[in-house]
Amino acid sequence: MNSKNFEEHIYYILDHFTRGGTPLNAFLGGRLEFQVTTIVAGMLANQSLTSTLEAEEMIEAAISYATLIQEKLGQYEQAGTDKLERLLDK
Repeated sequence: MNSKNFEEHIYYILDHFTRGGTPLNAFLGGRLEFQVTTIVAGMLANQSLTSTLEAEEMIEAAISYATLIQEKLGQYEQAGTDKLERLLDK
């Protein structure tokens, strides 16, 4: 796929995905959906991923990444809360 066709393909996908430019947060329900959408958009920008993965595989990978990100952020926030509680106990 040459770069012109690739750009047209991305434009077509995004135009139809966002219903002609409607902001994503206008029709995405929750934070996980927004995260997965953002990750998939990043994956679509990588030509080697788009040539090796099917759409369903990309979505599954994006969900896994979003879940992992949430778990790690939760651990980080909990560690910060634990440190704050220890400081308050002193």
